[in-house]
Amino acid sequence: MLPYPLADSLVMFFMYSFIGWCIEVVYYGLTEGQFINRGFLNGPLCPVYGIAFYFALWLFEPLRDNFLIIFFGGAFACSFVELLVGMLLYHLFHLRWWDYSEYKYNFHGYICLRFFFYWGIACSFGVYVLHPAVLSLISHVPGIVWKIILGISIIFTIIDIVATVSTIFKFNEKLKRFNQIAAEFKAASDRIGGQIYGTVDTIVTTNQPAKESLEAYRKLLAEHKAEEEELARKHKEEERKYIDAFLSTEKEIYINSGKAAKGKMLSLVRGLRSSEKRLLQVIQTSGPQTVYTSAAKTIKEKYYKSSLYKTYKNMVAVDPDENETDDVKEVEK
Repeated sequence: MLPYPLADSLVMFFMYSFIGWCIEVVYYGLTEGQFINRGFLNGPLCPVYGIAFYFALWLFEPLRDNFLIIFFGGAFACSFVELLVGMLLYHLFHLRWWDYSEYKYNFHGYICLRFFFYWGIACSFGVYVLHPAVLSLISHVPGIVWKIILGISIIFTIIDIVATVSTIFKFNEKLKRFNQIAAEFKAASDRIGGQIYGTVDTIVTTNQPAKESLEAYRKLLAEHKAEEEELARKHKEEERKYIDAFLSTEKEIYINSGKAAKGKMLSLVRGLRSSEKRLLQVIQTSGPQTVYTSAAKTIKEKYYKSSLYKTYKNMVAVDPDENETDDVKEVEK
């Protein structure tokens, strides 16, 4: 059923996966200004390129005499593989290695019209230029050499897949824990905010002298404006005293819980391994947000803010520069 012998097909898969990885490195080097080891695996392979291009060859190489079929047929085949692989990776790991949500005419961020045409250009170049050169290379290298190369490549790829999947699951657990800590801190903040609101509401609605003064204020506003303004000032002072008394006992709890949450988060970030930092650098955090992508985006923007343009090996965790004074001001507001 395959258009080429199995051994030759595997050689093509690894070669096109490596070439695709090189294309990704060059593209993101030009657009991001840094080296990013793109792809699902740690090694220099982007399997989606190998699968997509081989699939396009399988379907449309016999029609190579028609350029339009090669261009649009190859673009369709590669986009279909990209969509399938993107959805599979997202539903397995809840992470995105690419996201086209910011481009026009995209489908859930997995594929888009712009990259459809990029695929068409790449397939046309591949069918008419690259693939004949690969076939020539395969025919000129002894079969035993390819078998050795294939054996080594397959072993290392299997090891890489196992290590990558293991890292992703551990990384997802850390991101989930990061978001749980943030949620705990938000819950503490909401509780304190609710108590503040309850205190003010109690003052306004249940304090009888205040209610009587308010009714008097409404009745005598026109006749005794100056006197009512003084009453209003006294009422505000009374409310402020209640709030200050509340803050004196509650703001320390808020500040301490914030410090504890920050400490736990920073500890988790500093504990990221090199492979997990690479994942953090590679995965896309735009588009639809999940608990994982939300946490990854926060870590990227705040905890590695000073090293956005460094390779993952040089990424150093930093404190987001929040302090006790800011916390106090926030509570008082």
